[in-house]
Amino acid sequence: MSIQIQSPAETPRPVVALAPGEGEVIWFLDHLVTVKLRGEGAPYGVLEVALAAGHQTPFHRHEGEDEAFYVLEGEITVFFEGGRVVHGRPGSYFHTPRGTAHGFRADTDLRLLALSDAAGFVEFTREYGVPAPRAELPPDAPPDMARLEALGRKYRIAILGALPEA
Repeated sequence: MSIQIQSPAETPRPVVALAPGEGEVIWFLDHLVTVKLRGEGAPYGVLEVALAAGHQTPFHRHEGEDEAFYVLEGEITVFFEGGRVVHGRPGSYFHTPRGTAHGFRADTDLRLLALSDAAGFVEFTREYGVPAPRAELPPDAPPDMARLEALGRKYRIAILGALPEA
């Protein structure tokens, strides 16, 4: 059940309370994304992201925002520029400062929270993705790299290619 309660007068933003599964559901690349928080005035953006084992993000760099991940379920390998590779499991947290190249691979079926600027990566995800007709992982399809890179430029996200395997 989605609830919005007006906050006290000194805070113009409403309280947002979403039940499990609620939020805008998007197919983004091979990810199932549920937008939990976004919009003008939001202090940050929150995405719940699910990927199947073996799926991964491109190696990329956010020039205008930090990004963080909190693993809810599954295991992940995160690749950072300079060759650093870090493994995570439920409860693991990763903070990537703007300007740091990174990407990750789902080592098992994975569910995580991604936090970023409300108008940056969240809107990039919404603009590239499509509304999910069902709350399940999208069918496998190759990404439209030209469109992904063009939208990356719009949102100050450099798409750098495949993950650097250790």
